[in-house]
Amino acid sequence: MNEVTRRDFLAGTLGLLALTGCPVRSRATSRKIEGEIKGQDAARGHLLRSGELLSKRIDETIDVPVLVVGAGVSGLSCAWRLRREGVPRDDVLVLELASAPGGNAASGKNDVSPYPWGAHYLRAPTAESRGLTAFLEEIGVVRGRDSKGRLDFDTRFVCSEPVERIFEGGVWSEGIFPPPRSGSAEDRAELSRFRRELCALSRRRDEKRRRPFAIPVDRSARTDDLLALDRISFDDWLSSPERGKPFASRALLWLLEYGCRDDYGATLATTSAWAGLHYHLARGLEDDDLPDDERDHGTTLVWPEGNGWLVSKLVSARGGTRLETDRIVYRLEPDEKGGAAALAWDPVRSRAVRYRARHVVFAGARFLLSHLLEEPPEGLAEFEYAPWLAANVTLDRAPAGVGAPLSWDNVLYESPSLGYVVATRGTRAEEPQVITWYHAFVEGSTLEARRRLHSMSYEEARDMCLADFERAHPRIAESVRRVDVWKWGHAMIRPRPGFLWGKAREAAQAPIGNLLTANSDKGGIPIFEEAFFQGALAGEEILAREGKAFVSLL
Repeated sequence: MNEVTRRDFLAGTLGLLALTGCPVRSRATSRKIEGEIKGQDAARGHLLRSGELLSKRIDETIDVPVLVVGAGVSGLSCAWRLRREGVPRDDVLVLELASAPGGNAASGKNDVSPYPWGAHYLRAPTAESRGLTAFLEEIGVVRGRDSKGRLDFDTRFVCSEPVERIFEGGVWSEGIFPPPRSGSAEDRAELSRFRRELCALSRRRDEKRRRPFAIPVDRSARTDDLLALDRISFDDWLSSPERGKPFASRALLWLLEYGCRDDYGATLATTSAWAGLHYHLARGLEDDDLPDDERDHGTTLVWPEGNGWLVSKLVSARGGTRLETDRIVYRLEPDEKGGAAALAWDPVRSRAVRYRARHVVFAGARFLLSHLLEEPPEGLAEFEYAPWLAANVTLDRAPAGVGAPLSWDNVLYESPSLGYVVATRGTRAEEPQVITWYHAFVEGSTLEARRRLHSMSYEEARDMCLADFERAHPRIAESVRRVDVWKWGHAMIRPRPGFLWGKAREAAQAPIGNLLTANSDKGGIPIFEEAFFQGALAGEEILAREGKAFVSLL
């Protein structure tokens, strides 16, 4: 086999990814397919950015002990943490811009099935994620522990086999490496070499016995050489002669970049080496040579509506969440006497409300503070967000294919998309199905990518999705009932080189006057576990400020 250089690989990949800015027409457009753009309300975003709400007369003032702005995972976990310690339900009010809670874990439902719009699975929590484990125990996902002390999960929520498959050259193959047609012995050898390097890294500990890469991020080791990995790209680390022979396998580099696109909406070149290694090491490795507490036992927790199921449990747990949706918070006042305040516009009733609280927690994306604070903190421009497109496709029957059977996760080798997950797997093949497709806009600046995304019509977004499906399922248009799409302009924080252990993220840990913040941005890794931790951490800070005695879950 001829050796594929890094330049050859990247040139081929960039050629494919260029399709992100040029939607491809699908043969499906020859017949009528219904659907629409769902999701974030652009008009509400405009009201926030324009500043016009600042001139509104306040119609009512509401006092509450704790106010949480944002009903995503962080905001809801903050409220849950307080209720767990006995804080009355009505003492904690959560405001949400959208008409339903969830944030990046939003979900939907049609007459076939519930389905995810964003985050769609949860890996088994690690030893460092104690708060999340406590929540999963509370809602019955974790039933106890086995004889080795490992978490025992309710099998109804464990992703069953086959978990994943990959498509290349007309054939589906189980797993996602190597690709079924072009994979070679050299590719497998390079993967083995990469895994050996991961194993060596995984055994590292700092003076506090912390693992090198942990969830949450701030439980990770702090040695200088490990932190220095954040200052270079994952691409530079893979090609560095200082750590040995550069990795050059086209298939392996595709696999590693797929991980960056999947978790971060980024490429090898725009992901820090620390973040790239965190993806592979934070949950351990599937390696029998490692101690049991350092191994990834491969448990993936899934629900038809994705992590929207967990959101519903956060909302309803321990007496339920006091929640007001359709509230556009347009100003935060962090230094209100005795606490803080927030101004919110109710677009349904056309009213402006002032909320005063002893404790205010902002649980939205950090970039929004540039619109919400009269004097925003420095460093907001360092927080970069990946734009995404998601589509839910309702089919008359399951998609067919040659080779490995339909899996939960279905990946197309060297496609610019992330492939699709099957929310209704387990129903019979001839019954209606909902499949969820994801596409991260990774090329060019995030501003340019966001403009491309927002300028797309419904037809362009639909055709991009179906053209990708047709690579693996040429006649899929015949069974498509409906395609709905969701544009995520600021879907997830992107851990680019220098960000995770840089000054901007460090500064974000501090309160802003009396205002606390809680979101996965603070951890720098856009995963459910990080969002949950940051929300619970804010809840424990409030408990400490109130002088309440409690045992930390974190």
